[in-house]
Amino acid sequence: MAEYTTANYHDVDDQSGLHFLRDELNCENVGVTVLECEPGWEGMEHDHADEGQEEVYLLLEGEATVTVEDESVELSEGDAIRIPPDATHQIHNGDAESRFVLVGAP
Repeated sequence: MAEYTTANYHDVDDQSGLHFLRDELNCENVGVTVLECEPGWEGMEHDHADEGQEEVYLLLEGEATVTVEDESVELSEGDAIRIPPDATHQIHNGDAESRFVLVGAP
């Protein structure tokens, strides 16, 4: 029988709008996070070059801009963006609350 785990992000501690599910799900190779953004919220500019981790951001609700290097990418509900490990990136939330699912893996 397959071994699986489940978690509800509402049951995971909220760390400034971030709900980290990797440990809750016992993930070995992938990180999964739900991000709930207040209007006007901005994330930290960063990259994952040292870890070799690419990321996918899926915007479930709201509107936001993701800056990748020097390019601004406008996202609407349902849009997803893949970000390579060495690209500097930052989330800029719009005027309403938004919710993302963030997935990362080497």
